[in-house]
Amino acid sequence: MKKYPYYIAIALIVLILPIINKITIKQHEVEYKVDGYQIKEEMKKIGWEQEYRLFLKKGKQEYSYFVVQNFHKRKRIIKKIQTIKEGDITCILPTYKNEVEKELYCLKGREQVSIEILKTDPSYQKIAKKKKMSIPEESTIKKEYKKVTVYEKNIPKDSVFLVWNYKGIIVFKQNEKKYYPFLDYDLYDNIMATTTDRYFVLLENTSVNGIEKVHCYDLEKDKYKVITLENKLSKESYINGVIGNKVYITDKKKKKQYTLDMKKENLVEVGNEENLYIKYVEEEKELWKKSDFFMNNQYFKGERIENNEITESKELIKENHIFYFREENTIYKQLENKNRIKLLELEEMNRWTLNQGDILVLKEDTLYLYQDTTGLKKILEYNELKYNNENIVYFWK
Repeated sequence: MKKYPYYIAIALIVLILPIINKITIKQHEVEYKVDGYQIKEEMKKIGWEQEYRLFLKKGKQEYSYFVVQNFHKRKRIIKKIQTIKEGDITCILPTYKNEVEKELYCLKGREQVSIEILKTDPSYQKIAKKKKMSIPEESTIKKEYKKVTVYEKNIPKDSVFLVWNYKGIIVFKQNEKKYYPFLDYDLYDNIMATTTDRYFVLLENTSVNGIEKVHCYDLEKDKYKVITLENKLSKESYINGVIGNKVYITDKKKKKQYTLDMKKENLVEVGNEENLYIKYVEEEKELWKKSDFFMNNQYFKGERIENNEITESKELIKENHIFYFREENTIYKQLENKNRIKLLELEEMNRWTLNQGDILVLKEDTLYLYQDTTGLKKILEYNELKYNNENIVYFWK
């Protein structure tokens, strides 16, 4: 009888160990075959999400893509692959162990391309019709508000576009628009503004005495407020980036780094010569010495980098371990050293930026949004974008 607690303890350990392993495991890599395709599957836990990177090969056909989905860290998530071919286009339609919305991944010849590239191709249209897959459509219905022409139906649900018109922000949502005046004068230059998980933040940097006022628009509650800082920042300050709802700011004159927490409405010193300075590189926190940190302005996201193994273009951005780059009038993405994927083509694009895998593209006075599932869509036209496109438009989702 005395042995029972011992056996019960062993049984509990045997039952609990697999659960502990599932909770603590942060990544896996496995190779397997399905329907003639050799599959390399890599799972990485990013925050609360599980990102599955999938590399498929069959003969000369190669596909790469990723799926963000809670598979409870399961391995070998693909259970079936359909192959559909029309003309020079070959597509695959994977089926997973979980109920995941199905998507087509396609090659034109041997080059992997997005649905945006293929949407007008008759061969692809046959494939989409055969598999009952929708083809992205762009609305041409437009409205004008505060000198901005907006294509409201092209704005994704639960997303917001903000336009700075030098005095305040114009808020555009799907079928909704509002204006919030912040200032009683025009602010054209040195616009220090950003968006966090919840807020649009503007630091009023016009006084010779430095930055004292912070304007804040709550994107969730649709409310506006002004915060007065107890300790002023100098005019020689800039925004490093955003982590969660904290805005990281470096004051180059004081040689100090701060976080601005809009929820707590406070400014806290986090970096100096003694404590080192904080930079987030690919979402990993790094501590930098003064001499290294102040060699250049340090930004957490959107920095152009160089990697000649990926492209010789100087317009290369790495986000969540994925490379995005522009070559002439085309933007590609590439998962590590695998095959590149052609995402979009647009003549005479001026500049482009990234936001969690979505791409904002500016051409003259027109802003476009690219998403993998919906393609490239015109969002708004604003004449001021021809002359000033730095820190004028913001995208939040």
